[in-house]
Amino acid sequence: MFNVCEGHVNYSSIPLYRKRWFLVTLVFWILWGPVVAYYLPFNLFARVMANRTIVLGILCCVCWGALLGILGTGDAYALRKNHVYKIKLKFVFILVHVLFLVAAALCIAALTFAFFRFAPKTVLDFCKKIALWAVQLMDGSRITLWLTILAVSAGLVLSLFLALGKMTKNFWINRACSAYVFFFRGTPLLMQLYFIYYGLPQIAQIFTINDRFLAAFIAFSLNSAAYCAEIIRAAILSIDRGQFEAAKALRMSYGQTMSLVIIPQSIRRLIPPVGNEFIMMLKDASLVSIIALTDITKVTRSISSSTASAMVYIPAMVLYLIITAVFTFIFHKLESKYSVYV
Repeated sequence: MFNVCEGHVNYSSIPLYRKRWFLVTLVFWILWGPVVAYYLPFNLFARVMANRTIVLGILCCVCWGALLGILGTGDAYALRKNHVYKIKLKFVFILVHVLFLVAAALCIAALTFAFFRFAPKTVLDFCKKIALWAVQLMDGSRITLWLTILAVSAGLVLSLFLALGKMTKNFWINRACSAYVFFFRGTPLLMQLYFIYYGLPQIAQIFTINDRFLAAFIAFSLNSAAYCAEIIRAAILSIDRGQFEAAKALRMSYGQTMSLVIIPQSIRRLIPPVGNEFIMMLKDASLVSIIALTDITKVTRSISSSTASAMVYIPAMVLYLIITAVFTFIFHKLESKYSVYV
């Protein structure tokens, strides 16, 4: 189904569902499409239908039906783009595509209805509990994701200055940066979080942080910066010494050498360790439940206390696995494309 021109495949002839950027977008749509639609402003879906489980089920049917429709019409897409068997009437392809989407959505909806109609009552009750728990857990996952992404991003920016500070010949800057890294790597993240939220207000009232998310963001950013600083420093030191000498021969200053020569080469070496740091920070984000921030872990503990059931930990762990798998896939693709080690 591909158009081969002079020994290579024409990119425009590749089906859309086989392109890398589309696969990544599709994964996020499958996981978060129903949730994003559910949390539209003004509770639009909640106004139409009061049953949250039914709303989420319908949205899942639509999203997953669209997935099957895209996969099913992939060959039709390739057929339309092929120069030999090109479908010249565009509305025919659109009609086929829409029919696949509708058929897939109806099949999934029918299977869902049959399951809820004929499954035993105990199984139905458990599925309803799982659905209700999933909605609450997904709501808590927003805190976990935003905290991890923002904290690691801020930590990377701060870690660059810390890494350069540890490498400088200035005694005081070197010692200050080394002491910072030593402190935040040598003390538990939980104690750092406790101290920033509970300890700082006792030192001075001006240090009081009323926003729990802000307190967690500060603690996680400072901790992530210490670990990323060592990652960046190791990446910079791994660059061949000849690069520094060549830049010096061209009369480039230290700042120009680092910003134009060394750091751009170091970025490719940072992808694998930074990906590991991101995954670790994602799992460590469960510590924010200690200060009553409603992340996945806090929501799980609340549900477990209110229902006197530990079964809620199963969908919570599955949700963590899904989020981790998505970001592992993203970093793996980045590593395969840009990393110097591949």
